[in-house]
Amino acid sequence: MTTATGALLRRRIDGTFAVDPWGLDAELVELLAPAARLRWDIDVQGALALPGGPLALVANRRLGLSEPWVVAEAVRRLGGRHVRWVGIPDVVPVGPGLRRLGGVLDRPDEIAGLLRAGEVVGLSLGREPARRHHAGALHPEVLAPVVETGAKVVPVAVDGRELGRRWRVVVGEALEPAVHPGPLAVADLAEQARAAVQHLLDRL
Repeated sequence: MTTATGALLRRRIDGTFAVDPWGLDAELVELLAPAARLRWDIDVQGALALPGGPLALVANRRLGLSEPWVVAEAVRRLGGRHVRWVGIPDVVPVGPGLRRLGGVLDRPDEIAGLLRAGEVVGLSLGREPARRHHAGALHPEVLAPVVETGAKVVPVAVDGRELGRRWRVVVGEALEPAVHPGPLAVADLAEQARAAVQHLLDRL
């Protein structure tokens, strides 16, 4: 056992590991990375260099639980950044446990705070269980904090089987932030993001 590994394990045992203000335990995510590689064989395509600074990833969701975590793992492998996926349940013990892995609540103040801190936030389109390559709707109000903070939106298409191992993640080019923030800008950005994800899905 190396010195670094021994120190890491001691921190886990004595509880001196750190979590960020939103509950992410980055060290735990790194510890689980080998298991994630065994669980998912992820083929990442498209824009392989994400822009720096705050980002909102918008991805399709069809099957269930896997898509957000597959995208988060793909982004972590690409550039070492953690995706803070929006929409975890605010219920003990599930919510706090998912926070440790990067999940956050679907609350405008939480999303805005993450973006102001330069984080990557993940947003799911509406589920389309019966339609494999179809981008669901995106409620415009979810993007209000994105427009408010001037963060860029990156469309992402994800395809795979819920119980399968092989997944494909296609990262699109970032959409430019709205020039004039407001309700119309939010609605326009929501439609642009949905259309961009659909364009990526059409090419799968």
